[in-house]
Amino acid sequence: MNEMAPPQKARARYDVDLATTMPGTPGGVFMRQFWIAVYDSAALPDGRAMPIRIMGEDFAIYRGHSGRPQVTAYRCPHRGAQMHLGWIEGDDIRCVYHGWKFDCEGKCVDQPAEDPGYNEKVRIRTYPTAEHMGLVFAYFGEGEPPHFPPFPEPQGEGVIEVRPSTEAPCNYLQCFENSMDEVHVAFTHAPGGSHARIAHDLPVITAEETDWGMMRYGTRKDGQVRQTLHYAPNAVRVFVPPFFGMEGVGGWPEMILIFTPVDDETCRWFATSKVFVTGADADAYRTKRAEMQKNAGAVRPIMDVVNDIWSGKLVYEDVRHPMLARVQDIAVQAGQGRIANRETEFLGKSDAGIVAWRRILARELRLIADGRQSKTWATPGPEVVPVMGA
Repeated sequence: MNEMAPPQKARARYDVDLATTMPGTPGGVFMRQFWIAVYDSAALPDGRAMPIRIMGEDFAIYRGHSGRPQVTAYRCPHRGAQMHLGWIEGDDIRCVYHGWKFDCEGKCVDQPAEDPGYNEKVRIRTYPTAEHMGLVFAYFGEGEPPHFPPFPEPQGEGVIEVRPSTEAPCNYLQCFENSMDEVHVAFTHAPGGSHARIAHDLPVITAEETDWGMMRYGTRKDGQVRQTLHYAPNAVRVFVPPFFGMEGVGGWPEMILIFTPVDDETCRWFATSKVFVTGADADAYRTKRAEMQKNAGAVRPIMDVVNDIWSGKLVYEDVRHPMLARVQDIAVQAGQGRIANRETEFLGKSDAGIVAWRRILARELRLIADGRQSKTWATPGPEVVPVMGA
């Protein structure tokens, strides 16, 4: 009796790993071509060093007494002690183990127990570091970094507001892809009503590649077009409705949301925005925002709420929280799994933005994997802006 041959395995939809950004992988090489958001500026006080993990690698970050931020290697080149355990002297960092001190260029400038001149043989790896719109960025690639800042500040007078960053227990790409999915707003954010203005009908989604990333369009039945910028490799710039609890002040802020890989199974959300208010209106906005921040400090952490939603202890549609939109998004996006399985999806026409970005990303990763020249990405100009379209 002849045995039946096993069914031929279907060809994988993507022949490169779109999700990984680990060192040495095509995705890791791609991501390291860009400035990466690594810390909230306000959370990094002068004279303090902290550990950070970015794209599967550990680093130390500190702010010198002049106010300058700096990212360095995680371990001292002497005996491997953790650099964030040390202390800051001026803009230099001194290792806690044997007192070796390094400046922002990585030069060892003091070795208390060694002969004079030996320090000239020693360096620590440092990374170009700068700040923009309340966030600290670092460049982890080879050679000179691209132009800074990586995106322009929104034009017009207003208040720069940075929301505290949040860690999400999932891969960065499913969060970035969610930013390309305008249709989810009508469902995911319906409870609480913060996004009702852009949930009254379902847009037709189209997208096109640009020299800085991708432009996405959401065309409504009345002809209005919502225009959203997706900056390579992991940022979105968009007008958003007032968040839950902030209705009535500030109008629609222009937000830049960035999804930074911590590792392949975790990412950190950074959010900075410009709220177009001045004078008394700005004072009113700050007052209400301070009330919301106070309330946020008195409520449960976002992931505690999300875990209760996942376990069934809380009903999704009944949840109210000062960071409601973020609770809702993380519940859905991280609920796809630590790394979403893209091979089993059924994508539709509403996923046009996601499909377009995956094609761009897959193309770039294939070029890198093959050792060929990948795209040279431009720094976006101030003339290309999002459109509210609602």
